[in-house]
Amino acid sequence: MSDAPVYRADDRSLLLPFYKRWLIEPTLPLIPARIHPNSITHTGHLLCLGAAALLVATNPRRGWVFFAAMLLLQAYNWCDNADGAHARRTRQSSATGEFLDHGLDLLNTTYIAIMTIYVLGSSPEYTVMLAILIPGAAAMTCWEQTETGVFRMGLLNQIESVAVLSLTMIIAGLYGTDAWRQVHLGPVTLWQALHLWPIATILFGKVRSLQRVASVDRPIAPALAFLAAQAAIAFAGVRGDVSTLSAVALATGANLFFGARMLSLRLRGERSPVDPIFLVTAGLIGGIPLLRMAGIGIDPSVGVALPAMVAVVLGLSSMRYVRAGFASLQRLEP
Repeated sequence: MSDAPVYRADDRSLLLPFYKRWLIEPTLPLIPARIHPNSITHTGHLLCLGAAALLVATNPRRGWVFFAAMLLLQAYNWCDNADGAHARRTRQSSATGEFLDHGLDLLNTTYIAIMTIYVLGSSPEYTVMLAILIPGAAAMTCWEQTETGVFRMGLLNQIESVAVLSLTMIIAGLYGTDAWRQVHLGPVTLWQALHLWPIATILFGKVRSLQRVASVDRPIAPALAFLAAQAAIAFAGVRGDVSTLSAVALATGANLFFGARMLSLRLRGERSPVDPIFLVTAGLIGGIPLLRMAGIGIDPSVGVALPAMVAVVLGLSSMRYVRAGFASLQRLEP
């Protein structure tokens, strides 16, 4: 008998019931029972990666590339919702499937952040913020699940985000990425509003996550350390003390590490103590702009080499927890 943790979900998505009724349930009978749910999960991940890679490779301003990326994104969205439904229908649900699904979602949300940046034609400052916050929301969800035992999704989550992103891809394909700056909504442009909305909602979601974990008498210090590292990366990246690419790499490493660590600890049934790597990251990366603000000169190479070193450490640490997670799965599901 498996000792795998019981999966409980609280998904309050506004669009998910309709999406399941119209696009998932009618198509499930078309999937042969011999196809493993994890194959659908992997396929969805590759589709999402393909959509992001297409935009990065072409850097379009308008045209067919956005339509192609939108179709790949929608195909990923179908896979991401069909894999679990297919697993339940064919009685192939497993802890491995959950670990793989949520683990790859850490990567998928990174790709979605990249797509959002390209579709909106984001400035360096907004690029840093979106690269930090969008995948960071998935990492925080993994942390909350580890602490409370519930995988909780709010009213506006994956389905809604993909729907909005798909719509913006269609508009960008037709009118170009400069169109967002030409429409005004009161004192702000549509371009600003489309950036500020996800930033505000994700920050609100993180506060609510902290409140929910605290309400069940679980420590929030591990998440606060993670958020401190994110804040330091944002501070240095938005100010330009580290390059945009360095800030994005740091954000990606921190998000993947925190999410993978939480997924692994959940499988092992262990507590989630504060990881010193986040405190070190906050101190080293946040120290660069603070020293410069104090008038202390820093060699430009430090602003390149130090973030690169920290990003590599975060990435390698992520892989360590991924391996630990799969090792735990081998014990749980021999």
